[in-house]
Amino acid sequence: MTWSETKRRWHIMREIEELFLQDPGAALPWNDELAELFGDRDHLVTALRYRWQLTRQAQLDTDSPEPAWEEQQGRVERRTRTLLRILDRAAAEAQGGHRAVA
Repeated sequence: MTWSETKRRWHIMREIEELFLQDPGAALPWNDELAELFGDRDHLVTALRYRWQLTRQAQLDTDSPEPAWEEQQGRVERRTRTLLRILDRAAAEAQGGHRAVA
């Protein structure tokens, strides 16, 4: 994968995150560009989950005093809880779609 493809993937994942934060009921987007970059919906969901896990880990400072850690953790959990729930739903829908084809 080239640097420009990697950069484009991360940009798209940020766009999808913003979509989900603005509208938690939104469907996982899918189009020809996403298919070209991610292959299939399962790979897109996996890439999004990985991105959000990295983001979560990066935002938690393990050297913070306990009250600050708890506040940080709560803020990150609230943000990622919705995103991970959406990914779980999208993964279930993708699996359901695969069964219908098989």
